[in-house]
Amino acid sequence: MPTDRRRGPLDLAYRVLVLPGVIAYLFAVSIVVLAADRFWLVDLLTFAWPYVGAAGVFLVLAALLTRRVKAIVIALAGLAIAAIPALDVPTARSATAGAGLKVLTANLFVENAEDPAVFIDLLRLEKPDIVVLQETRADWAQAISASGLYPYESSAESRERENLQVFSTLPIRAETTLQRAFTEEYAHKQPLRLELDLNGRPLFLYALHPETPRRLWQWRDRNAYLAAAADAVKGDLEKAPVIVAGDWNTPTWSPFFRGFLKQAGLTSTAGGWLQPVTRFSMRLDTFAYIGASIDHIAVSPDILLHERRVGPYFGSNHLPVIAELTLPQT
Repeated sequence: MPTDRRRGPLDLAYRVLVLPGVIAYLFAVSIVVLAADRFWLVDLLTFAWPYVGAAGVFLVLAALLTRRVKAIVIALAGLAIAAIPALDVPTARSATAGAGLKVLTANLFVENAEDPAVFIDLLRLEKPDIVVLQETRADWAQAISASGLYPYESSAESRERENLQVFSTLPIRAETTLQRAFTEEYAHKQPLRLELDLNGRPLFLYALHPETPRRLWQWRDRNAYLAAAADAVKGDLEKAPVIVAGDWNTPTWSPFFRGFLKQAGLTSTAGGWLQPVTRFSMRLDTFAYIGASIDHIAVSPDILLHERRVGPYFGSNHLPVIAELTLPQT
C-alpha cells in the first residue's frame, strides 16, 4: 500500500537510528549527572554541556517526526535530565535599582601578543570598579598601572607567584594568599584573598585561577583548590559581603562549580543552559566562539545582580566577564 511505502523508510530510521539514539542519550546524560563528581573523564564532558543539550533537542525533534510515543518519551526524559545541572545552580537575585559596583574578570592568556592598549581601552569604556586578571604578564600589569585608571592594585608578588593581579578603585586593606595543603606532586596554585574598603565597610574579594583539569592530577587539584577556597569564603561570609571572580577552569554545569557555590554559600551571576562562551578555540574563532563558560563571578546572597554580560575580544583566548552589582547598604 502507498501508506506502507511512505512509512517504510521512517520505520527503518526509527528502529536503526532514532530509538537507539534516544536510549543512548538518556543513558549517557544520566551517567554524567550521577557520576561527574566521582570520575575525571565524566566530569570533562560538562565542558561541552550546551552542545550535549543541543543534541538532546535534535533527538526530541527526530523522535517527534517518527510519531512514536516510546521514542518521544525517552528523548524528553534525556533532555530533562541534561537540564538538571543548569537548574541546580544557585543564582544571584536581580536588582530593581541601578548597579553600584562593576566587576570585570579576564584571563589575559600568557602567550597573548596583542597590544595591552586594546584591553586598556576596554577598561576606559566599561569603567569597572574592580578588575580581576589571570595569567598576567608584567608588561600588561605595568601598562594598566601606568594608565592611571586604578589607584590601588595587588602586589607584584601575587602576580609573580600566581599570575593573579587585581586593580581597584576601592582601597585595599589587606591581601593574603590562602595557604592550603597540597596533595598532588606538582600542585602550587593558591587563591588570592583581598579585603577592600567599601565606604568604611569591608568587602572581601577572592581571585581564583585553579589548574585546568586536562590531566587526572590537575583535576584532583582543581577540586581541592575550590574546596579550600569555599571554606575560606564561608568564614568571611559571616563578616561581610564576598565577591569571587576569575578563570575557574570549571564549567557552570560541573558538579564542582555547584558544589563550590553551595559549600561557600554564594550565588552565581550566570545561570541557565545557554550561556555565552568565555574560553574559546582560537583556531575556530573565524567561524564562531566554540568553547566553554569557565570564567565566573559569584557573589554572596546579599549582593544583587543588575546585569551580567560577556565583553568583546581583546586578543586573548578568553572573553572578559562583566557583572554590575548592587551591594547591601548595611
